[in-house]
Amino acid sequence: MYFPENMTAAYFFFDTYPGYFLQALPTALLAGGLWAFRLRKTALPLPERLRSVLFACYLTGLFCLTLFQPVIAELYRLLFGLPSAGLRWSVNFSFRLSLDFHRRFDSENLFNLLMFLPFGFLCPGNRTGSGWLRTASAGLGLSCAIELLQPFFGRSFDCNDILLNALGALIGAALSGLLARRHAARNRSVSL
Repeated sequence: MYFPENMTAAYFFFDTYPGYFLQALPTALLAGGLWAFRLRKTALPLPERLRSVLFACYLTGLFCLTLFQPVIAELYRLLFGLPSAGLRWSVNFSFRLSLDFHRRFDSENLFNLLMFLPFGFLCPGNRTGSGWLRTASAGLGLSCAIELLQPFFGRSFDCNDILLNALGALIGAALSGLLARRHAARNRSVSL
């Protein structure tokens, strides 16, 4: 991602990863609020409800960033009275099937890795930290689904993204498992 010296607020908001995140944030928070409202009368303990709400926010933000970012950007342009970027629906059958992220690990690759770290922590299949392999598999499946859908939203399919997303989910799940074990060991030592 390029940050020019004379960067404008519009460039930051519409052409950088932090700007994309800021665009997706209100939609993600709205989805989380609606999910929290739905869960308000459930018997789930508060930590589980909070984790579920954060997972809803995360998934919504993930879909906003990976599939619907051009549509959301166009809505913000309309809201701010800026000229349209010329949003057109197109299908892009450009497939990048070579795994070459290790040759040029750039900010996009780092973003793809970091984008799925929260999945490992928040995924319902990894509540105790013991389902890390199942969580990593779910992250791989979700990443494949997103990549397969991206050509229908004008973006290209990239095997590097799938691998880096799955690696991010695996790292997040493994870290979640380590933290859960450490927390359980600390609770056992305190109760003795």
